[in-house]
Order: sequence, then structure tokens, then C-alpha cells
Amino acid sequence: METPYIKKLRQQYAASIKKAIAKENAKLNNLYKEFSLSVFNEAQNNSDLDNILKSNPKINESFQKLLLAFNDSNLSQDTKTNTKEDK
Repeated sequence: METPYIKKLRQQYAASIKKAIAKENAKLNNLYKEFSLSVFNEAQNNSDLDNILKSNPKINESFQKLLLAFNDSNLSQDTKTNTKEDK
């Protein structure tokens, strides 16, 4: 059971909580992207790792999704950077 005081605090800080959650999600997404890029770079130089990634369909599919997300975000960041520089 929520007291009126707790309910008021929850409403008062709802926006801050949403911002904090979004910030943490962005950090996690960035970590996933960095990890997938590191694995991709290592797989380019390590044939054993490359074979492992390609031999397991689930790993390969997940890895490809991570790379796609990374590439999409890099394209959008490049577009934002170019727009700022053009001004």
C-alpha cells in the first residue's frame, strides 16, 4: 500500500527516473556496440574465432544484429556530425 507521500514523490521524480533509465540504457547499448565491434575486429584477425561465430547460427545471427545496430548508429552519428559542421 502506497502512502500519499510516497505517491507524491513518485510523481514528482517520474521525469528524472525516466531520464536516468534512458541514460543507463544508452550506456548499455554503447557497451554492446563496443563489444560487438571488438569481437568483429578480433574475428578479422583470428580465424578460429571467426569460425566459431559463423558455425553457430544463433551466435552468428545475434552478432550480425549487433553489427547492424552499430553501423546504423554510426551512420546517424556521422549525419549529425556533418550537419553540425555544415552550419
